[in-house]
Amino acid sequence: MTVESSDEDVGQTNNNMDCDPTFAGVCSSNEPHLLTQGDLNDVIRDLNLSEKQAELLGSKLEDLLCQNTKVCFYHGCHEEFKDFFSQENGVMFCNDVCSIMEILGHEYNPDQWCLFIDLSKVSMKLVLLHNGNRFPSVPLAYAASM
Repeated sequence: MTVESSDEDVGQTNNNMDCDPTFAGVCSSNEPHLLTQGDLNDVIRDLNLSEKQAELLGSKLEDLLCQNTKVCFYHGCHEEFKDFFSQENGVMFCNDVCSIMEILGHEYNPDQWCLFIDLSKVSMKLVLLHNGNRFPSVPLAYAASM
């Protein structure tokens, strides 16, 4: 037994599917599916994109992003701090706390800051926290896969 259908029959079937509520989740429309912030983040993570590659992808997909989706551009603001950090044996650490505090506009007084250490089996983070919580934390050291 063979089943034949004409182009007219296929067109009629597609029109019926567009109206059928059982196919509401899978119906195609003429409007593109806009990417949300989560969709864009998933694509960037799944493709293991660098910051520059993620920026490029975001700018290329700008017309396909939902209105409230943000694409951040990195401008290398870390450059002024990189000379104050060193790396040895997989540990990144601050080698000049006073200079970092000066750049941030704070006078370093050890009585006004406390050292916060976050340790787990695989990572370590050291951060200076202001006792009055008036200033943001200052990262001092980080190590992963220890």
